[in-house]
Order: sequence, then structure tokens, then C-alpha cells
Amino acid sequence: MIESIILGLLQGLAEFLPISSSGHLVLGHELLGMNEAGMFFDIMLHAGTLLSIFVVFHKKITDIIVGCLHRDKEQLREAGYIILASIPTALIGIGFKDALEGLFENPRAVCVAELFTGLLLFTSQWGATGAKHPDNEGVKMNWWRALVTGTVQGIACIPGISRSGSTISAMMFMGVNRKYAGEFSFLMSIPAVGGAALLDCIKWFKCQSMTPEKALLDPEKAAQCADAGSFTPELLVGMLVSFIFGIIALKWLMTFLQKGKFQHFAWYVWAVGILGLIFIK
Repeated sequence: MIESIILGLLQGLAEFLPISSSGHLVLGHELLGMNEAGMFFDIMLHAGTLLSIFVVFHKKITDIIVGCLHRDKEQLREAGYIILASIPTALIGIGFKDALEGLFENPRAVCVAELFTGLLLFTSQWGATGAKHPDNEGVKMNWWRALVTGTVQGIACIPGISRSGSTISAMMFMGVNRKYAGEFSFLMSIPAVGGAALLDCIKWFKCQSMTPEKALLDPEKAAQCADAGSFTPELLVGMLVSFIFGIIALKWLMTFLQKGKFQHFAWYVWAVGILGLIFIK
């Protein structure tokens, strides 16, 4: 239970702060000796933080839904950009699923990816709407910026590369307004994280019918269910903790972003990557 609370805390803070939640979960598993928790545990913690997006951005989400129902052009365009950005993310996530999941078993590779995240965060201050250009109001989102941001989000499936850090940095390099970049980054994560959680839930339900007798008849399916995981009290508590701290981290990051302090997270990420490479064998 204590380990689940710690991992839920890591997920809640790291999901929205630009420090890579997946990377911190991998390193957390390694340090706590919880390598048997599996992908299901991590995905469900992501689902916990997904709910915090609905809490913090409930007005924005409601406006988009209501606007689309009333065929409001601006809200339809906003929804279209989110859908457009989700396409390359889905193609990368599904197309390279096995390779990406393999990286979760390589903590040293995660540490290298953390160093790359730090480089992105540090250089973002020189972006068109970065901290070095505080008076630049920025440009609006368009179709090609949405596609580029979605591609970056897909690449950020690599554990250790921060999804929020890389997508917000990319949008600032493209001149998108900082506040809007933060909002869009988290809104576009809803289909990505929600889709991954849904696929894992479907897998979990299918695997519940797997018995020792069926495993002998269909060993290939039994192997696929080996890391299916289960809904346990520890998992539910971890999800609750990730939800609560997700709200805190999300509000904190939006404040940092608007104050032009986004790049300061690079120092923490670099420290994590370097220390991980030194101490993790």
C-alpha cells in the first residue's frame, strides 16, 4: 500500500510537471523493487491523473462539447485540432507498442531520455513565445501545428521524455501562446491517455476468463495475459493519490508556464537522469 501511494504521488506530480511521469514510474519501480507491477498498474495511474484534467479544465471542456453540439465554428475548430493531433500520436503509439513497452524495462535508457527532456525544456526559453520573448502574444493553433504537436506527443510515449514538456516546448518553438500551449497540451492528452487506459481495461476484462485449463490450450493468449494485472485496493488507492496530486501539479505548472519559468524544470530532470545513470545498474 505504501509503495502504491508513493507511485501514485510520483505519477500525479510528474504527469503534468514536465519531468516525465512514465520515466519516474520506471525509476520508482526499480528503486522500490516493484518491477512485477506491470503495465496495467502504470496505465491505471495515468487514468487517475486523466480525471484531474476534467476537474481543472472542466469549463474549457464543457465549452468545447456544448459549442460542438451547437455547431459553433470556433469550438468545432478546437475539437478538430485535438482530433488531428491525436492521429499521429495513435499511429506511433500503436505502431511501435512493443518497442515502447520494452523500454519500460530499461531504466538506463529512461535516464538518457530524461537528459533529452531537460535539453528540450532548457532551450524552450528561446522559442518564439519562450521566456526570452515575454511580450510575444503568439499565434493561433492551425492544422499543421496540431499535427506537429501530435507527432511530438507520440514520440513522448518513450519513457523519460516528458509528454507535457515536449509538446509545450514544441508549441512555444512554433510561436503558440504559452497559456494556450499549456491548455492544448493537456486537452490533447485526453484521447491519448484515455485510449491507452481503455485498451488496457479491455485486455483486463478479456483476461479474467483465462483459467489454467484455457492457458494450456492457448499458451499464446496466456502469455499476453501475464501482465494484465488486476484491480486491487492498492491500485485504487494509488489512482486516488495520483488524481489528487495531479490537480495540484496541473495548477502549479500553468502558473509556472505563464510566469515564464518553464525552463527551470530542466535542472531537476538533468539531476534525475545523471543520478540514475550513476546509481542504477
